[in-house]
Amino acid sequence: MQDRLAPVIAQTASSTNIFAAFSRSSARNIQRTKPDPFFLAPDVDDATLGATLRLALAGSKRISAQEFIKLFESRVIHQLSEDRERETMQKYGYKTKRAMYKNMLCCWISVADGKIEIKPTRHKSLDSYSGISNNGPEIQCVPVTISDADLSAALREGFKRCISSVS
Repeated sequence: MQDRLAPVIAQTASSTNIFAAFSRSSARNIQRTKPDPFFLAPDVDDATLGATLRLALAGSKRISAQEFIKLFESRVIHQLSEDRERETMQKYGYKTKRAMYKNMLCCWISVADGKIEIKPTRHKSLDSYSGISNNGPEIQCVPVTISDADLSAALREGFKRCISSVS
């Protein structure tokens, strides 16, 4: 079986119509912020949204379990996350993390075996997400050869399938 390529987390606050963001990730879901995440308006055209998602996927990388443990224990991940939150809040005028995360939706996206998997998440708490299921009907798999516009449509559908427990 072919190794899974690195997942990319795609986040949007579409319900508040503020932004859509793509962060490059490692194979163990570590969001890297250098280079910076891609930010787009939520009403961006489908071709641009799909092309940007492909660019984010291309910028992902695999890391070993040892690298993951080293990064996690070094608190580098925690600091990068805090920096990204602070910069995003400043850029979009959020006064609090709660205001920023309240209506944020998140899909986990990965590439393997010629397919792109879009997995909606459950927004469990302020900045915490979990998969809804491992193999449920909410998960979409599309061929990597899909057009940018069709990839965008699949991602937008993924966001519609997200569940939020945050109020």
